[in-house]
This record gives sequence, structure tokens and C-alpha cells, in this order.
Amino acid sequence: MIEETVAKIESAIREARIADPRNKAELIALLEELKAEVRREKRSKDMLDEAGARLREAALEFETTHPKLAAVVEEISMTLAKIGI
Repeated sequence: MIEETVAKIESAIREARIADPRNKAELIALLEELKAEVRREKRSKDMLDEAGARLREAALEFETTHPKLAAVVEEISMTLAKIGI
């Protein structure tokens, strides 16, 4: 969605009749910075999503291979949560 919005802004800037070419160049440069930042944010989100998926898989594997230990850890976590820790 944000990529579409940025593309629309870019199109509008490139088609705009701006009197001072320096202003247009500055807008295009700022837009390039924005696009780079959007790409970085997307990569960061993708990395977090992947890490979360791996963590869920590891937790499921741990619960499968160590069911009693997982149950005790869960009980401790719940008790700590109840007392606000």
C-alpha cells in the first residue's frame, strides 16, 4: 500500500510543472530517500516475521520433546504474570 502511494507521489512530482528545477530535483531526491527507507522498513518487518516463525517452531518442538518441562515453565510464567512480573 505504501509503495503504491509513493509511486503516485513520484508520478505527480515527475509530471508537475515546477518553475524552479532545483525544487523539483530536491523533491525527487527526497522521494528517493523515502523509497529507500520504505525498503529498509519492509526488510526489517520481513526479518521480524521470519524470526517470529522460527521462534514459534522452536517452542512447539520444545513442547513436544520436553512436555513436562514446558508445562512447568508455562505454570511459572502464568504465576509471574498474575503477580505482575
